[in-house]
Order: sequence, then C-alpha cells, then structure tokens
Amino acid sequence: MKNELKQELTRRLCACNNGGLVLVMYDIYFGFSEDVKAALASNDRAALKKAVADVQAALDELIGALDFKYPLAGQLYPLYSYCKRLFSTVLYSLDVLVVDEADVIMKKLRNSFETAAADDKSAPLMDNAQKVYAGMTYGKGRLTESFINDDNRGFLA
Repeated sequence: MKNELKQELTRRLCACNNGGLVLVMYDIYFGFSEDVKAALASNDRAALKKAVADVQAALDELIGALDFKYPLAGQLYPLYSYCKRLFSTVLYSLDVLVVDEADVIMKKLRNSFETAAADDKSAPLMDNAQKVYAGMTYGKGRLTESFINDDNRGFLA
C-alpha cells in the first residue's frame, strides 16, 4: 500500500464515526487488493505472498467486526470467507480474474455500507484528534495542509 494512501486512511480514521470506520476498513482491503494485482503483474512471488496475507488480514478484521446479534452478520460472514478463500487460490492460480471476482463482491458491499454511513450522524470515534485542513491555499498546483494543534491534546488532557 502506498504511503499516500496510508496517510489518507489514517486521517480519515481519526475523523470518522462508526459508519466511516467500516468504510475505512473496506478501503484498506482495496489498497491491499491493488498490491496483490501489482505483485501478479510483476510476477513477484514474495510480494504476492505478503500482499495476500495483508488482504486476508483486512478480511479478518471485517469478519472480527461482525456482530452476530444482527441477521446481516450471518449473511456477510460467508461473503467475507469466500473472498478470503479466493485470495488463497491466487497463490497457486496466479490469475488476476480471481482478485477481480473478490473485488466485485467487496465493491458492492462497500457501496451498501457507504449508503448506510451517509445516514449515520453519530459523533466521531476520536474526540481529541488533531484537526487537519487541506486545500489549495499557498502553493500553485500542489496541496498544502495545515495542522491545528490544540493545547489540550495528549495523555493528561
């Protein structure tokens, strides 16, 4: 996963609410899925093995986040498990179509969660996170960011 994507996901994670957290987890999955595709394209077996382990870890996080008190979890679990098995087959099939099949399933699920997250008006999960403002303010053609440090941030705040 590229450092820019990691930074973006970290920022989103600091500002998200419950619904946004699930979307960040899906975006982490898609970042690792792109790593699998890149490893397949470059025919790098070591990178492929690491990328598959990473994408399966992301799927494990989604599985671990399921709350089986709700019937929807019983429907999501087999889909996540199926995608995880698909990535296991990538290691010996070396077929990018298998990755695409898993991505189609996960994209549909992400779109559904995005619709549900739009209705989620809960407070952000992190109360004391650093504020980041980004925009085209000082640099022509490049993004500049401003960090607002609160005096009351930290362990004893």
